[in-house]
Amino acid sequence: MEEVLRAADPLRAGWVAALVLALVAMLGWINLVSPKKWRLLGDAFRSLRLGRQTMRDDVDLQDRTLVVLLVMATASLGLFAHQFSVLLLGAAADAGHWAKCFGLVAGVLVALFLVNRATALLARADAGLTEHLYNTLLLLIVLGIALLPLLAVVAWPHQPAWRMPALWIALGLAALLMVWRWVRAAAIGLAEGVPLRYIFIYLCALEILPVVILGQRLIRSVALASPTP
Repeated sequence: MEEVLRAADPLRAGWVAALVLALVAMLGWINLVSPKKWRLLGDAFRSLRLGRQTMRDDVDLQDRTLVVLLVMATASLGLFAHQFSVLLLGAAADAGHWAKCFGLVAGVLVALFLVNRATALLARADAGLTEHLYNTLLLLIVLGIALLPLLAVVAWPHQPAWRMPALWIALGLAALLMVWRWVRAAAIGLAEGVPLRYIFIYLCALEILPVVILGQRLIRSVALASPTP
């Protein structure tokens, strides 16, 4: 009977196992070819500022290992969004829905990148925006790695009751890292001489509000797509 339940559990699908194994394999490859990335991620998580030398020598958006880490993190966050919407919003538990979540996360990242660069162009000054962008990418990678064990617990819980606590812990980690990112954004801006009110306007108008609106639309679309009992 237990085996039948496991086979019928949509969150235990074979594609989920393949995805998690692929993400772990990406981390293993990074550990082989560029173990110094762990130091970079550790420093990026602990410090308020990255430092000019770190930005110049260690953060290169054309670095293939950094690109692989970003893909891993985006896929990990996409799986988290998939599991969250399946368990709490009644979304479809198939690979197509995960692909939509992956695309949504990737779209948010592209939007943040474009907003960051457009703001720098309009202001005709960097004012710490590049460092804030690099912070965002590195903290995203840290979050993607931290979520992997929790996502595995949600997919293959030793006890079914573990699923929801693991999911809420993952959500709490994401929220804490987002707040830490905003604190660091304020520290970077203030160090560059930007008034606090401008930092607040930037974060609220160009980052927080669009994400909130996008989240509301996602919840609404999932609710409309869910079958009514």
